[in-house]
Amino acid sequence: SLNCKKMKSVYIVGTKRTAFGKFGGAIKDFAAPALGAVAAKGALDSIGLAGELVDSVVWGNVQQSTTDCSYMARHVGLKAGVPLEKPMLTVNRLCGSGFQSIITGMQEIQLGESEIVLTGGAESMSMSPMALYGTRWGHPLGKDLVQVDTLWGGLTDMHIKTTMSMTAENLAEKLGVKKEQADAWAAQSHQRWAKAQAEGIFKNEIVPITVKTRKGEVAFEVDENPRPEATVESLSKLKALFKKDGTVSAGNASGICDGAGAVIVASEEAVKKHNLKPLARVVSYGVTGVPPEIMGYGPVPASKIALDKAGLSVGDMDLC
Repeated sequence: SLNCKKMKSVYIVGTKRTAFGKFGGAIKDFAAPALGAVAAKGALDSIGLAGELVDSVVWGNVQQSTTDCSYMARHVGLKAGVPLEKPMLTVNRLCGSGFQSIITGMQEIQLGESEIVLTGGAESMSMSPMALYGTRWGHPLGKDLVQVDTLWGGLTDMHIKTTMSMTAENLAEKLGVKKEQADAWAAQSHQRWAKAQAEGIFKNEIVPITVKTRKGEVAFEVDENPRPEATVESLSKLKALFKKDGTVSAGNASGICDGAGAVIVASEEAVKKHNLKPLARVVSYGVTGVPPEIMGYGPVPASKIALDKAGLSVGDMDLC
């Protein structure tokens, strides 16, 4: 396997994100590239780095919910002030697309092709359209038109004809995870967010988005999806949605959200040349495949690969 200790050092030097909007929430009318541009420009501005100094843009996106998503990285980079001659690449590794953008940026630096790479990811799940497939070449008499929910379609793996929610149920059954345990974990997550929000932990990482409302323009800068009032008791009242006596409910499932995040990675030479302040060094990474029926298990073997590359173990970690 690769020995990460012998590879060129890559540092994270800037990060910003938007607040995340709930499905059909405050930023439901913002296309993903627009959200990405807000995060990208915010990250550059936060460290005083001119767009001209960025060598490459790599951006993650899965649900191409608007037509301009085909140009995702290109539009994000140009709107953030990166010169038009710089290469810009959109990547899709499903749930890991944002992580993959960082990995690809890191690889470009280690290959000597770039010194500074603007990476990140953006999604607007709210803008996923309802589609009428098979109508381009005409509609036959007597055949009803059927709308397809492209968001639900995107959350369904047609190779195994299984929704993402059912892959979670499959994994819960395999590992013996009960709804009570999932509810407890979700309640803890919601409450931790509430505590961090009250203490202003997120303030410096979020770039406000100006949203037009009936009462005028307002700054959207607080995550909408968390439920700060959530408790194990309240979550236990929400029934499992996808399987009788199942685990996944509206209270403990992954949120359907809109938002974007940006990460700027740079070589050691670029850090010194431009007087950048490293926030962290990217030590290693791991990518692998797992049975699609339990896709959520992927981070486990991937983490083991990353640890092995770095010559580390879980016991060496202060935070997992």
